[in-house]
Amino acid sequence: MTGGGECDPIFLVTWKAHYRLVCPVCGGRFDDTEGRFLLGCPEQHAPALLRAVYDEKRLVIHPESTGVFRYADWLPVRRTLPGCAGPVAWHSTRLGHRLGLESLFIAFSGWWPEKGAFMETCTFKELEAQAVCGRTAPDWTSALVVASAGNTARAFHHVCSLHGLPALVVVPGYGVPLLWSTTPPSRRVRLAVIEGAADYTDAIDMAGRIAVLGGYTAEGGAKNAARRDGMGTVLLAAVEAAGRIPDHYVQAVGSGTGAIAAWEMSLRLGEDGRYGEPRMRLHLGQNAPFTPMVDAWEAGHRDLPALPRGHELAAGIHAPVLANRKPPWGIVGGLFDALSDTRGSMYRVDEHAAVSAGHLFADEEGIDIDPAAEIAVATLAQAVESGRIGRKDLIVLNVTGGGQRRLQAEKAPVALKPDIVLVQGADLPREALV
Repeated sequence: MTGGGECDPIFLVTWKAHYRLVCPVCGGRFDDTEGRFLLGCPEQHAPALLRAVYDEKRLVIHPESTGVFRYADWLPVRRTLPGCAGPVAWHSTRLGHRLGLESLFIAFSGWWPEKGAFMETCTFKELEAQAVCGRTAPDWTSALVVASAGNTARAFHHVCSLHGLPALVVVPGYGVPLLWSTTPPSRRVRLAVIEGAADYTDAIDMAGRIAVLGGYTAEGGAKNAARRDGMGTVLLAAVEAAGRIPDHYVQAVGSGTGAIAAWEMSLRLGEDGRYGEPRMRLHLGQNAPFTPMVDAWEAGHRDLPALPRGHELAAGIHAPVLANRKPPWGIVGGLFDALSDTRGSMYRVDEHAAVSAGHLFADEEGIDIDPAAEIAVATLAQAVESGRIGRKDLIVLNVTGGGQRRLQAEKAPVALKPDIVLVQGADLPREALV
């Protein structure tokens, strides 16, 4: 152990160069850069999400590894981290029966030891944090700059502290109550809060300003292929349990990165050929009244509508972590393309429906779930009621976070205090950021 409680950054495996990053616009193929993350195509054309293409075309499972690294051949990583937790999936008979579904599979990220779920952050953002940290080179020294509405901050704080990687996480004020940890604080990981009426999008903008300073590296958000493929392991765990690509995939979305990740993984599974055709339809829910992506999808627009009350709406919804005013919607390879390719659907879920869905899940499955996951369960109920999902269809419900009440009772997590206070629109406090 080193000072501050973090583990020495010891890794089980240094991975070979087993992937390239490919641009969906020009077809350019790129090696990952040393010491930085390649987050976009260097050619001058429409912005696009670079997608990782792997040497291994078949899904390979590494049972000796944990967390996302069970699927390391389909992750853009240079190394694997020991002792990570991953998603678990099972055939739901009780919730499925209540909804009239024969083949509902739940993919769960959170704390539920009896199910084999040991994610101490209680969020699937821990999966992307594992993969992003695995993408760093063994001699990495730059601090990752991560923007978050709360859950991502908790995830990166946990993974970076556990493995001794430097990071600065930027959150709006309303994200502070979500900042707690079961991992001893690390001197290498710092939290910065934006005071005032800031939201997730403001945190993204502020993180971008900090990332250009010396000693920092932009983590990249949705543009980071490791983030997407890390979250895509949720679908891989579900396919392990179900035996084939599902007919439908259901999730709540703020940025939509997890849904893009599931789409990309379904295409790889289709190329494998052993898990059926990649005809998985996306069913995605937003927390009303913050529904810019629903509005754009219903209008058939690649551009999002203006949100004149965006800050107010973001802070006031049931699941504020889902409020992203600048999601990867219209970018090539983004959520608009994912929905178009999968013939997907989007749904509005209000607070009443979400809370009722959370009670239903707890009653039938036996564990508490977070507000974003409640939106997902309500989305599934809407999709079934509308007839878009059939009784005999194979469905994967991504429960992106759960078991927090159970964890708090058993682990007594400690509230995290911000190290730096930032003021929106003001000069950066460079002396505090050194």
